[in-house]
Amino acid sequence: MSRFVRPVAQTVQIANGESLSSAVALGAEGERQLCALQMPAAWTAASITFAVSADGTTYVPLYFGTGEYTVEAAGGAAASCGVSLEPRAFAGWPYVKVRSGTSGTAVNQEAARTIACLVRGV
Repeated sequence: MSRFVRPVAQTVQIANGESLSSAVALGAEGERQLCALQMPAAWTAASITFAVSADGTTYVPLYFGTGEYTVEAAGGAAASCGVSLEPRAFAGWPYVKVRSGTSGTAVNQEAARTIACLVRGV
């Protein structure tokens, strides 16, 4: 019998004029997975993508399936919403950052944005 383990919120921030957040640590063995985002009340309209790292230093775009893992929340206007993610996309990655826009077309935020990242154990 399995028991439900409540996700834990970790916050990250995208600085004013930037497109990439600080990192969420998912554990050295990738034993936790990112499963949802709670977006801030204000958001410069953009899709959401992710950058991942094996060592916490070098980040690369996250691909899942046939392309860059992209979340289109409310047509790209992701303010004040909850965003469910596919946890398998983050399996094995110990570090992840949230990106405003895509790796090819990043969108700088017009103010600092704090995002709650819901992380669960596997």
